[in-house]
Amino acid sequence: MKFNYHTHTARCGHATGTDEEYVRCAIEAGYQILGFSDHAPYRSYSNRRCFMDWDQLDDYIDSVEFLKEKYKDQIKIHLGLETEYYPYCREEKTELKEKVEYLMLGQHFSDPMNSQVDYFKQNSEEEILQYGNSVCEALDTDLFDCLCHPDVIMSRQPEFTAACETIAHMIGKKCAEKNVPVEVNVRGIMKGKWRPIEGRACYYPSKEFWKILSQYPLRVIVGIDAHAPEDLLDLESVKDAYRMMEDLHLDFISEPLL
Repeated sequence: MKFNYHTHTARCGHATGTDEEYVRCAIEAGYQILGFSDHAPYRSYSNRRCFMDWDQLDDYIDSVEFLKEKYKDQIKIHLGLETEYYPYCREEKTELKEKVEYLMLGQHFSDPMNSQVDYFKQNSEEEILQYGNSVCEALDTDLFDCLCHPDVIMSRQPEFTAACETIAHMIGKKCAEKNVPVEVNVRGIMKGKWRPIEGRACYYPSKEFWKILSQYPLRVIVGIDAHAPEDLLDLESVKDAYRMMEDLHLDFISEPLL
């Protein structure tokens, strides 16, 4: 069964296309399940380049529910959100969890109010450890149904350091303990094909990181992380993700999450 639970919409400010175009491309590509998981809003502040505003949430929910009904005979659609976690917004995340079918953890920032303090740059050893601690703290809340791109911290690292090794073990152990599926991110593969860095094939997935994760009894899922409808048509990158999983003998999920 072909399924993808990691799909964004234009509401986040850095994706393109209409919601319906994502559905049509998913059907064209042969997907039987499509999960929308756009970047969740924060009630207290706005950043239109990174996530939707709180006042867009109802429109997002209504749109996905409408498409779910319209295309019910062609594809199964699920409603979710991707979001970071910070202790001070636990109540807010609990509220969001009640509005959707699933929450995906995607820890992009150490400070969500400042998008320059992010994990898409070359990070210090301290920042790398901070990322690992944040992910584990989030998973301890039991709010999240999947961990997106656990190795996003490797996107611009010039080398696999001791801190990278430490957090890979931390995250692998925590996801196994919580039985939270971990995502191999196809967008990382796509971006690497477009714009290689320092001779590497892709930003992430990081094979060094995943070699450590493979030491733990994890449930692993492939996520497109679609930011444009046509991303769902890039089946060759999906095949690359599955090849990596097979090479590392990862126990990938053959049944859908929901």
